[in-house]
Amino acid sequence: MVSDPSSYAGAQIRLVAVDMDGTLLDDEKNFPPGLDELLDHLEQRGVVFVPASGRQVWTLIDMFPERPGLTFIGENGAIVMRDGREISSAPLDLATVRESVRLVRQYALPRPGATAACEDAGEGAPKGSQRENFDGGLVVCGKNCAYVERTDEGFLAAVTPYYARTQCVDNLMKVIDDIEQGRIDEAIIKLAVYSAGDVTAFADATLGRFARSHQFAISAANWADLQDRGVDKGRALRALQEYLGVTPGQTAVFGDAGNDLSMIAQAEFSFAMENASADVRAAARFLAPSNNEAGVVQVLRALLAE
Repeated sequence: MVSDPSSYAGAQIRLVAVDMDGTLLDDEKNFPPGLDELLDHLEQRGVVFVPASGRQVWTLIDMFPERPGLTFIGENGAIVMRDGREISSAPLDLATVRESVRLVRQYALPRPGATAACEDAGEGAPKGSQRENFDGGLVVCGKNCAYVERTDEGFLAAVTPYYARTQCVDNLMKVIDDIEQGRIDEAIIKLAVYSAGDVTAFADATLGRFARSHQFAISAANWADLQDRGVDKGRALRALQEYLGVTPGQTAVFGDAGNDLSMIAQAEFSFAMENASADVRAAARFLAPSNNEAGVVQVLRALLAE
């Protein structure tokens, strides 16, 4: 792996895809100094800058309020939007969404203030099932907003930083019914489970049931995601490259975690952050300074050097 800036300075880059947490943002979730000036420079050079994250696309848009024309890869690749317009998306089948709701209700602690209609065996856990004691909940991620039926303060505090548009509902099954019957114009593009502790056991008991038929991943210590088979940041980036007429040789990618690997494979100028996991460091061609050292900004300045 190469870390010498002279090995990539002056490359003819037209597209830059950047993971957010652990890559562009520092450990305190702050943007790196010099980012605004860099984005101005990229725009002047005609280089498309793309935040690519597991976060909701509306959250990403809200994070860049002064950049209305930006392109975003949201929900780990389930949706791509450019200047507020959808470029691509990959909805989940509603049968899987229904069963996921049932499983989460079965294995999570009873929701504070839950109605009997949601918590009885007929609507939630199968009759005779043994409820586990996982302190977690489900986020049903639509194109328009995220839907939750767990509404206690602790859960919402964990959800809303990543899902800026979140709607609290009495019954997620009714949301699914309304989508299926065309009463609301919506499509579900991702399911996410959150656990107050290590998410692994809770995720395996719920969304992990669909790992063979769908795209399942532990995305963070407290989060796990389920999407349509084959959906990832790499597929989304490939669709965007085709849309823009950009080649992998004109693309730079920055990442730090396993959900960035597919994206790294789509770019000749692939950068692992100094703080990246071992598999990302092994897959990337170049090494960037850490997220706490404004590594993305440092490297892009070198890339843009005349």
